[in-house]
Amino acid sequence: MNFYQKVLKKSLKKNIVSINDSVLIVAGGKKDRDTFYNCGFKNVTITNLDYDRGIKDYKPYTWKNEDAESLSFNKNEFDWVFVHAGLHHCASPHRGLCEMLRVSKKGVGVFESRDSLLNKLANKLDLAPSYELEPCVLSNGKLGGIRNSHIPNYVYKWTENEVRKTVNTYIPQYKHKFYFHYGLLVPTERLAMSSNVLKRTLALFGKIIIPFLTIFFKRQGNLFAFIVVKNIKLQPWLKVENTKIIFDLDYTKNKFNPEKYSESI
Repeated sequence: MNFYQKVLKKSLKKNIVSINDSVLIVAGGKKDRDTFYNCGFKNVTITNLDYDRGIKDYKPYTWKNEDAESLSFNKNEFDWVFVHAGLHHCASPHRGLCEMLRVSKKGVGVFESRDSLLNKLANKLDLAPSYELEPCVLSNGKLGGIRNSHIPNYVYKWTENEVRKTVNTYIPQYKHKFYFHYGLLVPTERLAMSSNVLKRTLALFGKIIIPFLTIFFKRQGNLFAFIVVKNIKLQPWLKVENTKIIFDLDYTKNKFNPEKYSESI
């Protein structure tokens, strides 16, 4: 079972998500279809700027042409929005994440690379790419890059703190719950494509050393996923009045004295 499916299964087991929830997948393709189908999800809509490798059959799910950075759906239209290895193809990964938050009612799930020390070392040693050339090579230079164009994309990597900052900035009215998952996968297929003998050798040994590296360097791996459950609790300085969220002046009475305010010169 791959990392993608493991995280979904764990989220189902903990009742964070349900197979009956409505799910939107952005920047999706056949792998998303197979993973959610194997996990038993019933109501899934897969979207992308174009068909993944020309594959048009996503039954029993539906497919739509959508831009992850500018979704056409209404606010809270889906229970969950997921993306797997797609945000780093956006011109603005943060904008893509915010769009996911906007159209989701319960929360979002994201699978991307973690900005770990080992990942940075792999970049310096040219064992992991800072820019993705391989998808463009496999498409004969036609697509697979930024916004699925022929221009190779920069591989944007996340940290836990950056996830929290992005979500809290976009939805400051509420407190949210964050679940982080970690894994490690040596990109054997990508390394095997290299003309460098050393890289091809590392690809052969990768499958052997992965289990050991995962045990000792769990959080330093290149596989990273975060599940964000939205709007757990209203911030204490806010309150609901006539169905609208407003600032609660009573909360600040013992914290601030406006009369003592003096503008700095």
